[in-house]
Amino acid sequence: MLRQRIITAIILAPIVLACVFLLHHFEFSLFVGAVLAVAAWEWANLANLSNLNRYLYALMVAVAMLAAYFAPVTPVLLLSSLWWVIAFVLVVNYPKLDELWGSSAVIMIIGVVTLVPGFLALIELKRHAESNYLICLLFFLIWGADIGAYFSGRAFGKRKLAPRVSPGKSWAGFYGGVVTSFVIAVLMSLYLGRPQLATADGVIFLAACMFIAVVSVLGDLTISMFKRHRDIKDSSNLLPGHGGFLDRIDSLLSASPVFALYLGIAVWAGNP
Repeated sequence: MLRQRIITAIILAPIVLACVFLLHHFEFSLFVGAVLAVAAWEWANLANLSNLNRYLYALMVAVAMLAAYFAPVTPVLLLSSLWWVIAFVLVVNYPKLDELWGSSAVIMIIGVVTLVPGFLALIELKRHAESNYLICLLFFLIWGADIGAYFSGRAFGKRKLAPRVSPGKSWAGFYGGVVTSFVIAVLMSLYLGRPQLATADGVIFLAACMFIAVVSVLGDLTISMFKRHRDIKDSSNLLPGHGGFLDRIDSLLSASPVFALYLGIAVWAGNP
């Protein structure tokens, strides 16, 4: 399984990075929208939809993303941040509160609130003058958290992080992932030449990057919670060794709106 995961990742990572660097904003938006439309089709499975209804749901989410393309960014990102606070409460209390969100209708609504802000956040990052650096930073923080969590969890993981939601995750893995993301943030800052890490801006930058890593774990746990409620292991089998698209971008869906919101606040405060 690990070998299959690595082979798939080796194929996918260059494709994703090529799209980041080579596509202009509109083409990049189409690429992200296509990926998230597939993820919406997979989300419909979490909502226990089948056959034609899954495609109709994916179409509905695609239309919502098109509308969001022309919508004000900040309100959508704030709404998304509120949802992830609620998601944290649901994950911590699972399965106690599943009667509040376990119906197909509610899960479908949650899918829109999860997928559409992720789309809007990524295309907003692409509008930035340093979009390639920022998107790569976001990806590397998430990938670093995932890889660091895997190896530190394998080596030291005993105490479980959220056994009722994802029995394979441990506190050691969580800490290892955050430390890995911290190292990546330091290296990326040194690469760009700013912010200076010994300054207040540098400390805020590092803290924000570590927080992004933490939020990415929440995205992973939240999708795991929905899969456990649905009693399935993966959202689909489209990606060998990884499950579905949704299984690979779950962390990105939570981290990207928070990251985009942080950048918006930083620009507003005069620290782009």
